[in-house]
Amino acid sequence: MNWSIRLKFLIVMSGLLAVCLSVYLFMAITVFKTDKTQLVFDLNRSQVANLISQLETQFTGISEKLKLFTLMPADLQSKMVDDLFSEGSEIVSVGIFRSDSGQSVRAFNQQKFLDTYGLNPDFFSELIQDHPIPFANILRQGQDVWNASSAHGPPLIGYGRLVVLQDKTGRPVEQWAVVGFVKLDRILKLASTVRLGSIVVANRRGEVLVHPEAQALLQHPQIVDDTLFKEALATKAKLSLADREVQGRRVLAAFAHGFDDQIVVVAKASESEVFQVVRDFTVRTLLFGTIVLTLVILAAFLLSRSLTENIALLVERMESVSRGDLTSLIRLKGRDETITLANTFNQMIHDLRESRDQLETMNRELDQKVKERTVQLEEQNKKVKEVQEALIRTTRMASMGEIAGRTAHEVLNPLTILLTRLGLMQKRVQSARSQQLSLLDDIRKAWNKDFSEGGFDRLLTNWQSQSQIQPQNNLFQEDLSNLEHVASELRDQSANLDKDILFVKDEGERIAKIVNAMRRLGHLNSESKPTSLHGVLNDCTQIMADLFAEKGFAIVKDYRASQDVCIVDRDEMLQSITNLMRNSLQALEEADTAEKRCMTLTTRDEGGVLLIDIEDNGVGIPHENQKRLFESSFTTKASDRGTGIGLGISRRFVRGYGGDIEFVSSVPQSKTVFRIRLPLSAEHDIKGAVA
Repeated sequence: MNWSIRLKFLIVMSGLLAVCLSVYLFMAITVFKTDKTQLVFDLNRSQVANLISQLETQFTGISEKLKLFTLMPADLQSKMVDDLFSEGSEIVSVGIFRSDSGQSVRAFNQQKFLDTYGLNPDFFSELIQDHPIPFANILRQGQDVWNASSAHGPPLIGYGRLVVLQDKTGRPVEQWAVVGFVKLDRILKLASTVRLGSIVVANRRGEVLVHPEAQALLQHPQIVDDTLFKEALATKAKLSLADREVQGRRVLAAFAHGFDDQIVVVAKASESEVFQVVRDFTVRTLLFGTIVLTLVILAAFLLSRSLTENIALLVERMESVSRGDLTSLIRLKGRDETITLANTFNQMIHDLRESRDQLETMNRELDQKVKERTVQLEEQNKKVKEVQEALIRTTRMASMGEIAGRTAHEVLNPLTILLTRLGLMQKRVQSARSQQLSLLDDIRKAWNKDFSEGGFDRLLTNWQSQSQIQPQNNLFQEDLSNLEHVASELRDQSANLDKDILFVKDEGERIAKIVNAMRRLGHLNSESKPTSLHGVLNDCTQIMADLFAEKGFAIVKDYRASQDVCIVDRDEMLQSITNLMRNSLQALEEADTAEKRCMTLTTRDEGGVLLIDIEDNGVGIPHENQKRLFESSFTTKASDRGTGIGLGISRRFVRGYGGDIEFVSSVPQSKTVFRIRLPLSAEHDIKGAVA
């Protein structure tokens, strides 16, 4: 009997440990592998997004500097060129060329760069001869980027753009190609931070612009046949992730394109590099588990000798107890914990025997009481159910009313702004369209009249006659100028419509978010991020600009804060600030003052807190109403102008970020000030904040 229990004990302990080790190993490998894969994807996404953002910012600045250099008058070049291309600038050489002949017009070379690398003064002239500038691409695309590295100097990137000069009427007079050479110190430093895999930057033609090994750029490598590069060009998304089989190997990659699709960034890491740590972890875990399993088996064998005998007696006696035998007690030999366990079992048997006797008596008494109470409880349950159903209906109706009130108020702000912008769009489009249609109709009638009277010859003769409006041109040139003017106006209208459509889309999405938030019964589920409050204020003024301009009111911005990054949800802050601005607008409408009416946004930072003051010189707030401003549903406005819950909702949002909205002061017909307090983020770097 003892050997049977001992053997079972050893088998159970060993099997249990083996199962636990196997499950742990499987889960650890699976989780570690999944986390490692996600880590690589997140790392590649972060690196690619950061690098493409840096490149877009850098080349946008370079493009503007080249344009400024091109348009700079000759008498100001000597004064401003050193500031424009200082020693710390990435641009080391600039040249202006005629687009039709490629003849150099003006050039600037950074002397410090030449001295640093020991290059002769003719280095850039020789560089252009060895690697000709792609004027055709610049003329066709408006700009181009290429690998301009030379074996006689450090790695460089060439960038060229087209600059068109116009006269006072907006007609193109002359176009130049301005070319700059950019050093790679800053970009190579970003690319060299990659730890898993590699990262490559190329242009649309597959020419490698940035490589982890800088010297490789001197060979002008190409990745035009690379599978991931082709996929990056084909996808429309600016940033994408990929898990692909490339040449028989699994590759985890991320790629992005930017700067008008002129630059493509590809970051990738092979599975063998990523999961080597997982394989090492598996081998070590197996070795450690084998050692532990062996030690546990030995310890269990030794321990079982002293435990199995008493445990067998305990098992046998407890089986008797389970069958209802509560008369005999357990008697064991020894001094270990099993004696204490046996005594506890004996006490439990005694208690069970007494409890069984008491329960039998109580059961007989309770049986009668249960029958009596059952009848009473059935009647009470009916009444409770009726009360619960009534309470549920009342609660639902109250929730629906609160949601409807909040939704109506919060949707009113963006909806009013949206309708105002649509009205302005309609007026602008109707005014411009009538002028353009009238001009086109005049030209059509004149051509039709000439053609019907004398055919194409009469039309051609009249075209050659002198214009009375533009004496320096004939009638054909005048008509052509008018057509060009109409085309330019249509392009401008199209651009303005695109901006207005984007504005309307943003406001519509804001309305959708407000409705969805109210559907969650006011539950806060915001996405708080480091956000530039100056950027949020700029968006608010843009949103409210149409409403203020329609009434002839001014918006003044006075940003004094040196730090403005707070951890907030951008959309909720837009909603809170525009609520306050809308209140100011309504106060300005009701004001009766000769002074120019305006609203002022002032920011400053004090002791780790950002203060935003919203001030207007409107009608003001009576003293008796000032203490009730933040009460739910309190309002002095008509039902079609407010519900009285806007300030409460705005304050709730701001308090959710550790801040508050305060009423500062109000002087009737003179000044009213509200203040928003928000704790500044511990990290004040604006580069990491949402603008």
